Amino acid sequence: MILTCSSCATRFLVDAGAIGPVGRHVRCARCQHGWFQEPADDLPRSVPPAQEAAGISGMDAASDDAVALPRGKPSPLRRGANLPAWPAGARRIRDALSWAALGLFIIGLLAGGYILREQIITAWPQSSKLYTALGAGAPVSKLRFADVSFSQETQQGRPALTVKGSIINDGAGGMTVPPVLIKLRNAGGRDIFQWTYELPEPLLAAGAKMAFETSLADPPAEARNLEVTFGNAE
Repeated sequence: MILTCSSCATRFLVDAGAIGPVGRHVRCARCQHGWFQEPADDLPRSVPPAQEAAGISGMDAASDDAVALPRGKPSPLRRGANLPAWPAGARRIRDALSWAALGLFIIGLLAGGYILREQIITAWPQSSKLYTALGAGAPVSKLRFADVSFSQETQQGRPALTVKGSIINDGAGGMTVPPVLIKLRNAGGRDIFQWTYELPEPLLAAGAKMAFETSLADPPAEARNLEVTFGNAE
């Protein structure tokens, strides 16, 4: 137990058994102030006779002026002193566990934000731009094309290829629609040209449908078929 001198506030580490079950008079080794020290709260108030006969090791049980010093070399705990620090190995283990716990928390937070991105985008539509910039927009598999068609026409005296259709959101939350990608292929099926069309209002609510239309002036003469899909947002 730790005793504190009521006069000079010096602290001493003492074996609780040295105080005894009924307390005893002790004296400060620094200022010589004496006082009666009560026993520790968890120390029994009576001891077997064999223990009383054996006396108290390290202190004079017959003296009322026994100095409150620990066994061996005195090492008083001065006012404001810290208790012994953790061993270096234990500190390293503690720090490693703390960093590991922090890392797991961050990973869990990011994973939750990715898995629940549809719900987050629905509740906070502005977040769709952040998800898109990080390449983690709502799953494109929830988006689909419908009523896609193309036509060849003349615009301002130049031949043009016009592609139009609709995009439907089958997801449970709002999504940011990526650019529409149109690929032109020749008779052999080889890609010969492609372009993208950025939707003016890319946010599409759950179950909603939006139309798109884009044209290409002077398309390649060897183009025979086309594919409409989603491209990557910049």
